Amino acid sequence: MIKQRLSLLVLLAGMMACRQQAPASKAELEDDSSLLEVTDSIAAAADTALLTADTISYSPDQLIGKWLQPVPGLDKQKQGFDLRKDSVARSLNMYTLVYEKWGLVKDTLLLWNHTEGVEKQDSAATIDTVLIKELTDSTLVLFPVKAAEGYLEKYEKEIVKKVKSKKVKGKKAE
Repeated sequence: MIKQRLSLLVLLAGMMACRQQAPASKAELEDDSSLLEVTDSIAAAADTALLTADTISYSPDQLIGKWLQPVPGLDKQKQGFDLRKDSVARSLNMYTLVYEKWGLVKDTLLLWNHTEGVEKQDSAATIDTVLIKELTDSTLVLFPVKAAEGYLEKYEKEIVKKVKSKKVKGKKAE
């Protein structure tokens, strides 16, 4: 008897679920937010072509040269680093911080260095990791990854003026 009632209940529930609903009135359709027209996501993808990628890549050739900034408290003096083609880096007017080599990964500049002449300082080689925020032919703006948000280091590229040498009896003058 219980099985019959349970079967009848399941059959009744199945019939109710399959029952067709009456078509909705026009007013109900206008208020139904599930029927809002949505633009196709493929058509919207064309607009994203103007967006730039999160990570910018630079060429190592753009970084080669001497990059200088004023020495804090001694604005007439300059300090910085010299990045060479052979991945060698040299400190400029920084006697305790010695740069050894450099590398570039997309927008990240890596500077291998160690300290000299500083007591109670770990003199082991370290790698300074800085993000390039801006790079032009004459300026370089860096954000050290261990720095506080908003801190930036600004450098200017030393412009090397080429001097024409005069020839003396078929030889270049020294």
